[in-house]
Amino acid sequence: MNIQPYIDAFPLPANRGILSDINKENTEKALAEAMKNPATVAAELIKRLLDPGAEGNDIQARHLLHTMAVRIPDYGRRMKGNQRAEFSLVLAKSLSSNLPDRVKAFIIRQIQLCGGEEVVPAIGAFLTVGGIADDAAQALIAIQKGSADQFRKALPKVKKDILLYQNILHGLAELADKASKAHFLEALGHKDEEVQLLGLWGLTQLADSSTLDAFLEADGRQKGFARVKTGSFCLQLAEKLPKAQAAGIYQHLKKTRTAPQEKYLQEIVAAAL
Repeated sequence: MNIQPYIDAFPLPANRGILSDINKENTEKALAEAMKNPATVAAELIKRLLDPGAEGNDIQARHLLHTMAVRIPDYGRRMKGNQRAEFSLVLAKSLSSNLPDRVKAFIIRQIQLCGGEEVVPAIGAFLTVGGIADDAAQALIAIQKGSADQFRKALPKVKKDILLYQNILHGLAELADKASKAHFLEALGHKDEEVQLLGLWGLTQLADSSTLDAFLEADGRQKGFARVKTGSFCLQLAEKLPKAQAAGIYQHLKKTRTAPQEKYLQEIVAAAL
């Protein structure tokens, strides 16, 4: 399939690298043609993608692929079959090929815009890969359905890599994954402050009363910026729990937040009690 006419309709950067010379009529016509066979066009576009810094130019191919990823969810709803899933699967399957890591990261960011549960396992495989894991996590968080399982499967493999470990805890917290309660509790005792904060954020998301004592004990150990952050977590958690348990959180804040710069918390607590 010759996709060059579709690519040529998209602009190249003009002065200062800005896409200033865009013929909207031409690009819309090219896009309409490309969307008649979105999965096929996507497969061809992937072949045109280059590692940033490599010889050549793939700006137009990236622009077209990105535009298709943005449009395909709405387009797919208006067409027979599941065009969106087919398009997303083409992108996902390309991740197992011998593409540069930064090209894979770009593809994952496009999947984030249009992917569904069908691509979750393919993306989950990159939660343990440095340089791509963050893109994979953001895509899984956006997709949501089926994603928590991928984070949980990857977690034991990354505990020795603090950045990857933080990334996975963040994903589980954002998804408010109830099955990860033990992981959040474990994080409270970690030597890394950011991991502790992610554990507290995860418990805040779950709002499970059985973890309240551990939550407050860990909050009491925080200092500096972390102390400010967990004060906010305390307030959020109090809003989610029954009145009696929320009162316990407010009493905890009243007792522990006594510094002059924490006066605002005392005022909030006084209004709540």
